[in-house]
Amino acid sequence: MRQRLHYARSEGNPKFQLTKEEGVMSFDRSLARCSFCGRHSSEVRRMVAGPGAAYICDECLQLCNEIISDSTPFSAKALELASRPPVVIAAPQSLDMDRSNPTTTNEPLRSVTLELEQKQQGMTLILHQMHYYQERFELHYLWIRPPFTVGFAFVPRIIFFLKDNTGAQWMGDRGGILLARPDLASGPNNAVYQGSARFRPLPSPEARILTIRAADPLGQFESPAPQPWEFEIQL
Repeated sequence: MRQRLHYARSEGNPKFQLTKEEGVMSFDRSLARCSFCGRHSSEVRRMVAGPGAAYICDECLQLCNEIISDSTPFSAKALELASRPPVVIAAPQSLDMDRSNPTTTNEPLRSVTLELEQKQQGMTLILHQMHYYQERFELHYLWIRPPFTVGFAFVPRIIFFLKDNTGAQWMGDRGGILLARPDLASGPNNAVYQGSARFRPLPSPEARILTIRAADPLGQFESPAPQPWEFEIQL
């Protein structure tokens, strides 16, 4: 399974594109997907853009208006909307960006390839790379798990807890992303997500060993609760 995985880091938001002629950012509406039903802009009459990567099509907007107008707390339409499978932005295969302009890139100052893998209760976490920037560092990973069942409104990100040999700690993630990678899945019984977690500040020069603990946020509802993944890397 691991040999089939190919890690591809995508820069920027998949619905934006930089043009070399103008050097400015323009919208690529062909990549828009409704956040409620998952249909592309070519499959609906109208698509309304919201903040970030949020979109809603005309049919889902009409459905929301009908739910709001219905005085029933849990109407059939509201339950149907809430039970839809999660819509996750798929990572683009390529993104045409002007790499010659440093103002449009966000390249790391240093990258370290990890390729650490652990399996746990039907799930696999692969730590792929560590990227160091001017004031932060990022941990990039692949998460392989059974597909989420109908009823999940979103896909929760992995929870990280980091600690180095000096006692410095980092918890949670700051500005991380999670992208669905159906092109990497080996079949219908597993789903692959490509994610990154962002941490501030950078480790101190005295740091030599970094212990990384990671947990599935939904594991706390299982009995017994699964043990977190744990990795140790040399800095």
